Amino acid sequence: MCGACGRTVVPDPILGPVRTMRQHLIAAATINSVCQGLPGAPKVTALKDGWMMTGPSGASRQCQTLEELWTAVLGCFTDASVLGRLHRRREDYASDPSNAGLPARAAGMVAPNSKGKLHD
Repeated sequence: MCGACGRTVVPDPILGPVRTMRQHLIAAATINSVCQGLPGAPKVTALKDGWMMTGPSGASRQCQTLEELWTAVLGCFTDASVLGRLHRRREDYASDPSNAGLPARAAGMVAPNSKGKLHD
């Protein structure tokens, strides 16, 4: 819980214990970039305490962690071939040296026991 405002703060294993608006903006831009042009792609907007994901139908969902956000994003894609393309885009984005740091972590979300596989 935040001592200043009393709001419950949800820890994010990717962003760490202290989260900033800058981190949220980078993660939103990363996800929007990875999903751009795919049929059914949602729009992710950064909030001070998480993200707002708006699906293709206009339905919105507030997410507090990157894992929760990627789960919501993946739920927008119903076609297996599109999901496959998204998975490859995530891998490519995360492995691109120009995306090192938070963008790569936000795109890739490598799970601790996944042997280098993306965590979906």
